[in-house]
Amino acid sequence: MRASKIWVWVVAVAVALAAVAACFRPETSNDYFDRGVARLQDGKYKGAIADFEQAINIRPKYTDAYIKRADAKIGLGQYEEAIADYDQAIRLQPDEALAYYRRGDGQFRFEHYQEAIADFDQAIHLRTHYVDAYIGRGHAKIGLDQYEEAIADFDQAIRLRPDDAYAYDSRGAAKNFLGQYEEAIADFDQSIRLRPDGAYAYISRGQAKADLGQYEEAFADFDQAIRLQPDDAFAYHKRGAAKIELGQFQEAIADFDRAIRLQPDDAYSY
Repeated sequence: MRASKIWVWVVAVAVALAAVAACFRPETSNDYFDRGVARLQDGKYKGAIADFEQAINIRPKYTDAYIKRADAKIGLGQYEEAIADYDQAIRLQPDEALAYYRRGDGQFRFEHYQEAIADFDQAIHLRTHYVDAYIGRGHAKIGLDQYEEAIADFDQAIRLRPDDAYAYDSRGAAKNFLGQYEEAIADFDQSIRLRPDGAYAYISRGQAKADLGQYEEAFADFDQAIRLQPDDAFAYHKRGAAKIELGQFQEAIADFDRAIRLQPDDAYSY
């Protein structure tokens, strides 16, 4: 009698669990899309791609699913496949600014800077206040050594979104390339005020200070970058380069050793 009651209880629990599982099993294209987005945000790119593919199989003209599948492919370094998905999204919805912006980012990663600029141009044409597209276009122009033009794009991004630390980082980087070190430092200062835990701004500000011969101040920035991001090979490399300038060769070698351990394929550190 007791055994039969336990068996009834087990069956009831199993049925309840099956019902709960059924509630969460994707059935519609939106169900797959939503689960794909969650997986994408968690960095589970392969699972996300599988979900977006299911969404597309159910709804072949699902523009957002093509865009998100491409985003997941970018996460896996599958840039060509990602661009093909952005192409399809644009064919389905030619007025979708996001698709042009994403494709421009993919082209940038391929170092196809002219193609990237064309996509960012179109994104901005469709959405005039598209801050990320201005920043992306600025980076592509840096890739073509068009530093003044890049600064103009970063200026516009900052006018539209004055609290964007990344825009200040980007403009500071362009000014570094032009040798405008004091102006670059001012941009990195602002970036750090907006985002005190941004290691990149400390590295870049340290580089500008090193270029001005302010090596002790540069060390402080590189040290802070390493505290914030201890596995950043670039920060160790830059600190080592600054130590060379002060004749601290053993300490410099220790930094290059660490940079090489973190990034063994970095020929420059060797």
